[in-house]
Amino acid sequence: MVDKMAELFTKQQISWLDDVDKEGNIINPKHELYGKNIAGSILHMPAASGSTVGADRLVNLAVHGKAPRKIVLERTDPITMWGAILGNIDLEIEGKEKKLIDRSKLDKLGLEPEIAEFLARAGELLGTDEFIPADYVQIAGVSYKTITETGLELRRHFASKYKFRARNVTINPAGMDLEAWQRQNIPEEFAEKQKEIIDLYVKMGALPTITCTPYLVGSTPPPFTDAFLSESSVVTLENSLFAVRTNREAGLSTLLYAIAGYGPRYGLHLQENRNPKLEVKVETKLSGAVDYGLLGYKIGEIANGRIPYITGISSLPTIEEFKELAAASAASGSVDLMHIEGITPEAKHKMIKLDGIEEKVEIDRQTLDELKKELNTAVPEQIDLLAIGCPHASINEIKEVATLIKGKHLKTGKQLWITTSRTVKEIAQKLGYVSIIEEAGGQVVADTCMVVSPIEDLGFATTATNSGKAAKYLPRFCKQKVVFDDIQTLLSKIIE
Repeated sequence: MVDKMAELFTKQQISWLDDVDKEGNIINPKHELYGKNIAGSILHMPAASGSTVGADRLVNLAVHGKAPRKIVLERTDPITMWGAILGNIDLEIEGKEKKLIDRSKLDKLGLEPEIAEFLARAGELLGTDEFIPADYVQIAGVSYKTITETGLELRRHFASKYKFRARNVTINPAGMDLEAWQRQNIPEEFAEKQKEIIDLYVKMGALPTITCTPYLVGSTPPPFTDAFLSESSVVTLENSLFAVRTNREAGLSTLLYAIAGYGPRYGLHLQENRNPKLEVKVETKLSGAVDYGLLGYKIGEIANGRIPYITGISSLPTIEEFKELAAASAASGSVDLMHIEGITPEAKHKMIKLDGIEEKVEIDRQTLDELKKELNTAVPEQIDLLAIGCPHASINEIKEVATLIKGKHLKTGKQLWITTSRTVKEIAQKLGYVSIIEEAGGQVVADTCMVVSPIEDLGFATTATNSGKAAKYLPRFCKQKVVFDDIQTLLSKIIE
């Protein structure tokens, strides 16, 4: 029986997606609260890490009576904040008084009363009553697996009453290939719920991009533009590589801001908040997406909410390398923005100040090798599924797979998914890559990825991946053992 007055304290961030189960138990063995139950407690924590769909997971805990009674944060955290607002959980930010909001400013925006009230409550916690146009919004919280029935009910509610006022709204991956879900062996009940979620978003006015790499399909805000983005890897990449101004929003906050057509100006919308506090010196040569994913993963583990300034990288990473760097750092920690000396715009053009650096750390080859070993929890012989494309695969990655697999075939009992956007898949089809992969026994799967699809219910127990982000979420959220390595090495283990 849970002690309803229990107070729990942690200096480690919590990922609402994969650190907490549906009963409110902390299931991450590396967390200092491992084995504790947070239901009914007063939970003191720094902030949320990992997926921005965590807000939906917190609401789901609240609906089922498994959430904390009160959460006390060390710093502003939109993921936990919006989960608390919509889950009616008491929330406090240490040392920060709730701001008295000038409601007349919201009245002038022409918002519906319910939406105005949500924005006012957010402004009180964020300490701002300045709301700016939300012209570019990207919404996480699209897979039925991640948002659950509670999230579907929330979206039914909003879709029954509102249209999006924001001009450019894109959405994240779903839990299945919307056109070929039967080939994936997705249960029909899941498929029907997933289709409904997409229909609700489209009804409200979203573009059905259905990808976690909108920048690969021509949908990205211009540099130095204010935006409201909630796919964690998109936030990190576009903040860092394109100097877009966005906070790491929750899937639920972007849903509300898209409806309102406005969002709060705070945090990383302000240049003075974009200065680094952690310096990371890379003491090894990086080669390929796996190395960049490992670097991002390690940075996420040590950043603890601080913006890193990275030195020791001499050339601009490829877009594939940068997306793995961004995705892994956001998944293992809560990195929203990183600067790379001489490479990323704000560092290259000296738009940031370095006098606030609090700590300097070095990351060498041994550190990356030890992390890689830790992420591998199975051996190649156990692989059931090799899944590439988290974040969604680029056309270059699909070409690499097609080149390596041409004329060969998967071993018996092995499956291969290349997960990507519908747009990139269509390009790959025209170039002949899809037919090559299919002839070898693999699939190019659109609209989804291995993390947000219900792979744990499809007979898979061990998944291989080249993604640091996937390696973080697969063990607890998808109940998978993991084999983590580069594309060429992994393919060699499953083809004849």
